[in-house]
Amino acid sequence: MLRGRPALASVFLCFVCLPILTLRPVLKPCSQDSTTQVKSLIDALELKALDCKLYTPTIKDFENCPISTLRCFASEVTVLIEELNTVTELQIRLNLDKILISLAMRFNQSESQCLQCERHKEEKVERFLTKLHTTLEQMNSKHC
Repeated sequence: MLRGRPALASVFLCFVCLPILTLRPVLKPCSQDSTTQVKSLIDALELKALDCKLYTPTIKDFENCPISTLRCFASEVTVLIEELNTVTELQIRLNLDKILISLAMRFNQSESQCLQCERHKEEKVERFLTKLHTTLEQMNSKHC
């Protein structure tokens, strides 16, 4: 059994230093780059050539279920980029889907009452991107 100063040092380490060392910095769900990439997709002329619909969550979905909403947007962005690459001769390389997944992991919320992506309304590409852009801007205004 420790006595005196060694005991005091052990207590100090256990109750003061260890909790401080185990704290990780909390990353805010914020990404200005994501809005820039969405804006570049909105401005792309090739979108007019696309005749597809994507599952589109709403702002209300994001407010209630940010993780599943961002994951849904990410999977649909992957589909959109694949569609763009097949319709155009350009090979569009964006990391927007990875950014959205990373942002989703920064939220700590229960997702038990959330809709699966396929349950959201299907909308045209332009509307999908507009809602994604609006959602990201709202998120950035709260967390950046």
